[in-house]
Amino acid sequence: MKRFMLVLVSFVLLLGCAFPITASATNVDEQSAIFTQEEFESLEHTYATYNQSRATGLITDCSLGIAKSGNTLKISGYTYGSDAVTKCGFTEVIVQRRADSNSSWSDYLTYEDLYSSSNSYTLTKSVTVASGYQYRVTATHYAKKSLFSTEKITGTTGTLTF
Repeated sequence: MKRFMLVLVSFVLLLGCAFPITASATNVDEQSAIFTQEEFESLEHTYATYNQSRATGLITDCSLGIAKSGNTLKISGYTYGSDAVTKCGFTEVIVQRRADSNSSWSDYLTYEDLYSSSNSYTLTKSVTVASGYQYRVTATHYAKKSLFSTEKITGTTGTLTF
């Protein structure tokens, strides 16, 4: 009986690892709107700053920015890789919010595994957000050449108040 319980618990844990669940914010109205860079630049916007200690040269250029359009937070970004890159994009993009400058940031919405099977990826997302909060976005750019040759760069945008 003890062995049966051990096998059952192991099976349940293994099954739980095979089907991960991503938590995200409820009641978030996300629109799959594509917008141009000119539209983005015409809005109140801010870009990410990056801290990169070791570069492998796989990511040749990257950008991440957010803009305010009414009650919509527009997220724009890209990851460009060298010609040798076979997979490119973002491992995660996290929208964070806080009530005011004295509050701590909390995750509001998370996107994971945004990739293309090429050496470039362009990100455009529009999210309807609640007013009375400050918002920012953190993201991890990713490029892969082979199983043992990858590069990640993390950036965080400035803050916009809605």
